[in-house]
Amino acid sequence: MYSIMIWNAQHFDHQESALSSAYKDKKQFLDYYIAQRKPGILALFEAGKTGTINESLVSDLASTYSLIACLEQEGGKKKHTTLGSLVLVRKDIADQFDNVTDRYILSDSEQRAPLIIRHTESTFGFAFYHANSSYKASANIVDTIGFINENADNLGIKSLLFFGGDMNVEGQAGASTIHGMNKLLPSGGGYTHSSSYNVTLEHAGNELRDLQERGNYLLYTPQQYLREEYMLAQGIEQCEIAPVLRLLDYAYVRHHEHWRAGCEGGVILDNNWYGKTIGMRRVCLGQPIRSDHFPVLFTLNATLG
Repeated sequence: MYSIMIWNAQHFDHQESALSSAYKDKKQFLDYYIAQRKPGILALFEAGKTGTINESLVSDLASTYSLIACLEQEGGKKKHTTLGSLVLVRKDIADQFDNVTDRYILSDSEQRAPLIIRHTESTFGFAFYHANSSYKASANIVDTIGFINENADNLGIKSLLFFGGDMNVEGQAGASTIHGMNKLLPSGGGYTHSSSYNVTLEHAGNELRDLQERGNYLLYTPQQYLREEYMLAQGIEQCEIAPVLRLLDYAYVRHHEHWRAGCEGGVILDNNWYGKTIGMRRVCLGQPIRSDHFPVLFTLNATLG
């Protein structure tokens, strides 16, 4: 049995000297998650910068996890596009995998390459992908899975068993099957990413637009009008927000019947006396989490050989 944690940790950057509060918060959560779920493979996205991976994190995890693959400058079409993606394997199984990422050739349409590791005995491939947030994401996912499978011999893999990560495509909208691999969405709350938008600011912006069409408040921005006019006139002390919940982190797998996936993250909404939402907190396994993305754990209940 193998388990894989994928997590877009968002700006989990290398530390040069004193640890930032963001680093300490993210590391504390990651340590807790690892202690609770003990994933065999960690695939982390936005864990550093292009060409400068999070060496602090790699060092901090060195007693239990070994770095096996990371995207460097050549992993992206432009020098700022790989965002520090890295894959670590738990030390007790690290000798069962090797890295074949450097055999992958970036296609003309891609902005980022996948990270690809190989289970050495079975030669099944595991690929980890952080898709660009653009209309090209769906096409790039299809092209990348296809390219990996078409070039399996060059990559030294029998076939691709797992392709997962931050897809940047709504899970419900993604193709059900891609090149013989089936979509695997995590069970749980039905989302893996949470953000919010400011409802009060939207209302203020709409009002300001009407006023400016009549020649009033022409120099005001929506934010300025919100603070200086709208909230005072409406007697509003705190802005109302609305959560935006999306399912962006999932996988395509071969032998779908042997896999399961779960996301244990969620949001806690803070409401005022009038029932309006004025705050949102992200938690996972009962712990605060400092990222818009929640980790997803994939488990393969089969023997590789």
